Amino acid sequence: MFENLNFSLSSLCVQPAQRDELATLYTVVDQRWHQKFDRLSLLVTVRDQGTLVAAGLVHDSIVAPTSSMNAVELGCMAVRADYRRLGIRQHVTSLRLAHALRSGKTPISVIDSQNPASWAFYERSELWQRERSFEHEGRLKFIYQATEAAWQWAADLPQASADQVAIQLPGAAQPVPSLALPASPMHRFAAQFGSEDPASAVPVM
Repeated sequence: MFENLNFSLSSLCVQPAQRDELATLYTVVDQRWHQKFDRLSLLVTVRDQGTLVAAGLVHDSIVAPTSSMNAVELGCMAVRADYRRLGIRQHVTSLRLAHALRSGKTPISVIDSQNPASWAFYERSELWQRERSFEHEGRLKFIYQATEAAWQWAADLPQASADQVAIQLPGAAQPVPSLALPASPMHRFAAQFGSEDPASAVPVM
């Protein structure tokens, strides 16, 4: 499905020129958007022959009222309009979820109630459960937290045992692995219910 797309994972600081390019994907680029990119632990970008078509990140700057004390958020998910409904959003979510779980943190995702395709996906996925709802600037939002099934899913990935060994090696910086997740529950869900990329990006908190 993604043979013409390149998925890139990076934990490096985003330089100004890169940030300018990333900003073209988003409808809202404000102080909060920049704060998320300042505090990222993983950036996933998707390119088609060099053209940036999607992005999402994991960041530790949390303002949503989650009960988790060690939460990281899967935030700033955006896909170009002409690349939606291809399953890109689900695959980027899988990559970010695996990274967050392997870091030992509690992954959360904040979904706007006016983004029904996204929250329907999270409601049906066995990897996520709704923690709570809250209002922000007059809009209802839902916080989803990774389930125990998500931790088991991450542990069962082919790269998991190799990563655990590599983490124990002292002194060497470990690159973020490129993950192939064709058989994950998240992908089984996409195959069962159809790949549903919402028409608008999740609003930036």
